[in-house]
Amino acid sequence: MPFLGRFFAAADHQLIGESDDRINILLLGMGGDGHDGPYLTDTIILVSIKPSTKQVVLFSIPRDLVGPWSGANWQKVNAINANAESRKEDGGAATAQALSETFEVPIQYYFRVDFAGFVNIINEIGGVKIDVANTLDDYAYPILGQEDNPNYYARYEHLHFDKGLQTMDGDLALKYARSRHGLGAEGSDFARSKRQEKVIAAVRDSLLNKENLLRPGMIARVIAQLAQHISTNLSISDGLSLWKIVKDVPREKYC
Repeated sequence: MPFLGRFFAAADHQLIGESDDRINILLLGMGGDGHDGPYLTDTIILVSIKPSTKQVVLFSIPRDLVGPWSGANWQKVNAINANAESRKEDGGAATAQALSETFEVPIQYYFRVDFAGFVNIINEIGGVKIDVANTLDDYAYPILGQEDNPNYYARYEHLHFDKGLQTMDGDLALKYARSRHGLGAEGSDFARSKRQEKVIAAVRDSLLNKENLLRPGMIARVIAQLAQHISTNLSISDGLSLWKIVKDVPREKYC
């Protein structure tokens, strides 16, 4: 049966953790092919869902957090995925296990996407609407492919985002989420985490847009991007059950 057919034909299915009213999913964003350190996780967010109240908590984990993950030598949390992949192991599963042991919470699932997939999916759904909380200026955003340019000033570009509601394509949304050197408060890890959470919520809102749900061609293209750029331990049945839970969660229930 074709992929779409199997997806929509999946029967009612209970997720691990659903019987305990707590489902935890680790979201990982990494550079992927063509990026310096392709398996280093630039974004690490723990999504905790309480199905009974339809509440979702997004907890961002700083990528520079250092610890003795899974009893190994001390290392940055963003390197767990890369180190596991270098050993031909599942980096997503290794990161989820390490954080589960450290924070003493069960992390049943992980969802890992590279930058290309992130950009392409947002472009396929027609962009995302983001309410930019503060004007952001970052004069040191790294330019892809220029990491080793001997001209230091040619390695970076100036990012500027005006305060207010705006529609971003995939490339712009990625830059908004990744910016680390914004002036003032926007240069903090806290501000960066809040931007990433806003982008995730905006992607969810755009996917739930009625116009998009009635575009089978778009849905097929998004699924193709998922197959190419996503790795996860969610099965098709898991994915459908998760969708049934989160699709009805109002934006105000995200915190």
